[in-house]
Amino acid sequence: MFYRMRLLGSCLCLVGSLSWAQEETGSKEIMELEAQWSSMFASGDINGVMALMASQSVLIMPGSPPITGVEQIRAATQAMLSSDDAVTWQSDFAHVAPSGDMAYDYGTATTRTADGKVVTGHYLVVWVKEGDEWKVAADMFN
Repeated sequence: MFYRMRLLGSCLCLVGSLSWAQEETGSKEIMELEAQWSSMFASGDINGVMALMASQSVLIMPGSPPITGVEQIRAATQAMLSSDDAVTWQSDFAHVAPSGDMAYDYGTATTRTADGKVVTGHYLVVWVKEGDEWKVAADMFN
């Protein structure tokens, strides 16, 4: 009986460790995707940015109703890219659900306006798995 309990305890520890390792790996992947996204945005790569969007995405930004649909998000993103503002961001934290098909991250965004002012804000992104790829389901920032 004692042997079975030790074996069961060891198995549970192993499963818990594997789950934690998968979440840790997934969190790093999300943070890397955010870094790539920020870089693509900074370089004006609209096609690269849009390749990250899920088929049912929503963009929520200040002063605007939610923007849904890939084409509407493309138009809003193109308008942001066409401005004289320079925007970059960095993920501060990411979490992947134990199911492995949904994640979120949040971080800090920095905007340098055309007149040189620096504005710091924050964002929250919800990610979903479409096939084997992470895609942006919701992007919200202030």
